Amino acid sequence: MKQLVIFLLLFPLWSSAQHSLSGSVTETGGKAVPFTDVALLKAQDSTAFRNVLADEEGRFTIASVDNGQYILKASAIGMSSAYRNINVTGDLQLEPLVLSQTAEMLEGVEIVSKRPIVKRLVDRMEFNVENSSLSSNNAWEILSKTPGVTATGSGSISVRGSQSILVTINDKKIYMSGDELKQYLENTSGDDVKSIEVITNPPAKYDAQGAAVINIKLKKVVALGYKGSVNTAYVQSIYPKAVTSTGHFYKGKKLSLMGRYTFGMGEYVSESRDKTRYYDENGATASEWDSFLRRKSKSLEQHSYRLQASYELDSLNTFSIGTTGFQAPEQRGRYSAPTSIYGSDGLLDSLYVTTNNRKNPARNAAYNFLYERLLSDKAKLVFNTDFTNYLSKDYQDIMTAFSLPDGTPYRDNRFINNSRQAIKLFSMQADYSNETNGTFEAGLKYGNVSADSNLDYRDDIDGILVPNPGRTSKFLYDESIFAGYMSYSKEFGKWSVKAGLRGEYTSLEGNSVTTSEVNDQNYFKLFPTFYTMYKPNENHEIGFSYGKRISRPRYSQLNPFRIYNNNYSYGMGDPKLLPTIVHNLNFLYTLKGKYNFDLYYRLEKDPSMEIVYQDYETNTVVYQFTNIDKNYAFGLEFNTNLTFFDWWDAGIQGAFSYVEDRFQGVDGKLYSNGRPTYNFNVNNRFALNKKKDFNGEINFDYNSSSVQGTFVFTPTSNLTLALRKKVLKGNGEVYGIFSDVYRGETLGLRTDYGNQYNKSRFYADSQNFRLGFRYNFGNQKLKEKTREQTEEQRRI
Repeated sequence: MKQLVIFLLLFPLWSSAQHSLSGSVTETGGKAVPFTDVALLKAQDSTAFRNVLADEEGRFTIASVDNGQYILKASAIGMSSAYRNINVTGDLQLEPLVLSQTAEMLEGVEIVSKRPIVKRLVDRMEFNVENSSLSSNNAWEILSKTPGVTATGSGSISVRGSQSILVTINDKKIYMSGDELKQYLENTSGDDVKSIEVITNPPAKYDAQGAAVINIKLKKVVALGYKGSVNTAYVQSIYPKAVTSTGHFYKGKKLSLMGRYTFGMGEYVSESRDKTRYYDENGATASEWDSFLRRKSKSLEQHSYRLQASYELDSLNTFSIGTTGFQAPEQRGRYSAPTSIYGSDGLLDSLYVTTNNRKNPARNAAYNFLYERLLSDKAKLVFNTDFTNYLSKDYQDIMTAFSLPDGTPYRDNRFINNSRQAIKLFSMQADYSNETNGTFEAGLKYGNVSADSNLDYRDDIDGILVPNPGRTSKFLYDESIFAGYMSYSKEFGKWSVKAGLRGEYTSLEGNSVTTSEVNDQNYFKLFPTFYTMYKPNENHEIGFSYGKRISRPRYSQLNPFRIYNNNYSYGMGDPKLLPTIVHNLNFLYTLKGKYNFDLYYRLEKDPSMEIVYQDYETNTVVYQFTNIDKNYAFGLEFNTNLTFFDWWDAGIQGAFSYVEDRFQGVDGKLYSNGRPTYNFNVNNRFALNKKKDFNGEINFDYNSSSVQGTFVFTPTSNLTLALRKKVLKGNGEVYGIFSDVYRGETLGLRTDYGNQYNKSRFYADSQNFRLGFRYNFGNQKLKEKTREQTEEQRRI
């Protein structure tokens, strides 16, 4: 470890003779074009070598340029780009690059939205949505429309049938649970999103956590000046909701500032119908329990914010400090669930009604400090420190009233669950990169998590709330991870190769204070990655990749508390959960740069997930996180973008796979649950007038029946319609979006093996109509710069 630190700080750098280029950018008549983007591209493959910004008089200088052939490009909004081939053998003073106005601007036509673009890279798929028709959606809706990603109304996210997913923003992990992440992304404007990367085989630089990585890339500041935006929307589902956001961004020569704030409020409804069947020793039905649960929750205020300041001390040193946060202080709900119990003869035996009055406020605040040191034009060293403070509370007042078949009440029961979870996370890391001869990367990271969870359980006895020590508990958790990685990539003619190795040492302790049970785990794992791509000509690209990953349980899944939903149902975690080891194999093929195929195989050993089982002794349904034996999947994915006419284009994505889970049942036997699955998505985009400032969209996606652990899921589909109209000289947009037109996202799930039979049908308020308006002001060439988030956050 010590040698690696010294290596990172003192690694010698060599470079060939380097030169500078100077020039200017003008219009056709010779007038200077200020603040123009100037890019120096490598002639052999048009990849970016250096990007600079011209000053207010259109002048620019590009320093530290190696000998070689390049393409110089200058571009500005509303003007056609200018290109020039140059051969660098010494310092050059260039003739002016001349830009001309585009025909659209000369005719007074505003810039219109472009279509989302799917791009296949050697280690990821990039879904570019910047300034596209999807920008009017929130970030969660964009994520749900990303090829290869399944995002459900309950907040679960999966890729290729696996829920072992690491979600990051600008390569930094998010410290939120699934439902909280959904809330946060729903309150994140689509204007902020540049692209979404689906990394099914992440490289060594990424934390080894997760079978796949979904990286949400936000926009960055690139031009001098100020810009701002406001976005407001009214959403009508079963009950109304509203969200308003504003963002302000400033970039000076040395100082950059950004801030965004979003406020949301509304009422949310979810419904589920559940059936549980108990069998006698002969396999005949002994009883059947039918219930209908309707959850209505109200959030009087949801706040999310991002603040960041960056300062360039000089051309070599940059400091950045920032904070992001989410607060929902006024979340409350009322649940009602009538349950009917039928005997073996099919006649009603008894019934009970459970009501739950709930308050569940939460807050999450993350702070970041970054220092970047340019060691040369091709090498840099970055130090990054993150701290996150998370707090959630959940107060549930649960009353169950029992009655006879004729409705005569005969008893009732009341108890209170009052839980509190506080999590603190700290990480620091150093990353070094050098592009002198290929690309070499190396880094070190330390991360620590401490969690303190408390559950106060009380029974109502004659109107007095009496503590129940048998169900009251306290759980402490501490985890430290030490990591280091190295990777190298290089292009050899028509070949490109990338290989890396990451090592992680994990030390954790889970302490169930109430039961005096302590669980310790200490382990070291290596995670190799390898990628290669061969491009024989412009029409064909062939690639292969392999990677080994680890998926650690979320912190809430390790908590052994029994959280009772009613007298006959509770959920719990397991502090002895093992990490999941994942192996990914991918074969890639791209035809003519736009038809992408991905043949893959994935194996997960000891995956952790929630399963449901029936306890026959107490007639209780238990939702428990546990390790199953293994999961494997293989399949073929396809995506492309097609233009049928000038006014109609579409993004098309499809996949066919086979997924199987093997788990141990409550009877001790090993069961297999697998089936072929397929899904497809077609997103049609239409220009409805000649100016192309009035556009429509028809999006349809379908997911066939699938499996997870003990569950079999029913097919789901979604039809979404949208209209968008540019107003106020193109600076404003009015939009209307009708999502899940026929409630096709209603999800059914079933467990059926041995003496276990239970099924549910779940609807999560996905059908809604959104009417919104957004307005941009200031220098709209300016793009938002945001801080990244870190590795441990998703596991909350």
